[in-house]
Amino acid sequence: MGQVNLPTELLRTFVTVIEVESYTHAATLLGRTQPAISLQMKRLEELVGQPLVMRKGRGVRLTERGDALIVHARQILRLNDLAISQFGHDADTKRLRIGLPVDFGVRMLQSCMTRFVQQNPDMTIEIRCDLSRNLIEGIRKDDLDIAVGLHPGGDQQFLHRNWVEQPVWVAANGVEFTDREELPLVAHPYGCVYRDRMTEALKEAKRRWRISFASPGIGSLQQAVVDGLGVSCLTGPTMLDGLQTLSPDTGLPDLEPLHIGVFYRQTRLGQSGHLVVNEIEMTLKEALA
Repeated sequence: MGQVNLPTELLRTFVTVIEVESYTHAATLLGRTQPAISLQMKRLEELVGQPLVMRKGRGVRLTERGDALIVHARQILRLNDLAISQFGHDADTKRLRIGLPVDFGVRMLQSCMTRFVQQNPDMTIEIRCDLSRNLIEGIRKDDLDIAVGLHPGGDQQFLHRNWVEQPVWVAANGVEFTDREELPLVAHPYGCVYRDRMTEALKEAKRRWRISFASPGIGSLQQAVVDGLGVSCLTGPTMLDGLQTLSPDTGLPDLEPLHIGVFYRQTRLGQSGHLVVNEIEMTLKEALA
């Protein structure tokens, strides 16, 4: 049997059906009829020799084989769209909704996006800064096209690229908290992955704690630690002068690693969107090196 080639139009239909969870909605987005979408899905399943989707009520969901293929399908479409963009084909959307996390490297990522906006004045880019969990939910609800966010790990819908970073306990230089009966924590609001890592580790170690300062913004959180209001956990890109890393001999428990992901909807991205994703990836790769 000869080499099987997967046509990009079939892969695009496959990814679109899964992202919008509907053959009818996918047909509207792709400018085809619903029977045409069904035929394309059937053709793709014939090519791979496995069922890729199954009906779930009014929607659809991936089979085990479909779950494996969609990762590669997104990568193939990304390379295809990037290649086409080099030849001046610019028929895709000029509006992108981008989410940046306030709980991780917002200044770094905001600078990256500011440069992109300045270099592409013909595009309409809407930037939203929020907690990671809200941004990832925005991707799921189709309120955002691209988002960077901290997540708990594991299989995440719309996750394109993932990095693992080790958080560390930090405090202001020269400030000791080991003798405190209740450890004062400087943290983001409830639901932040940083906060979850700290509180779960302390509960496991049976160490008492209290929230001494809470803020959704990384800048005010960092300043609160520098001012000596409590301890927190940070990663390399969010460390500041005036902070010290607390060594294991302080008695604080180990923290579980953090996952930093780039999420996007293929159906909303277009060629320009892939360029944005590239800029974000390069910025994160450099920061996390």
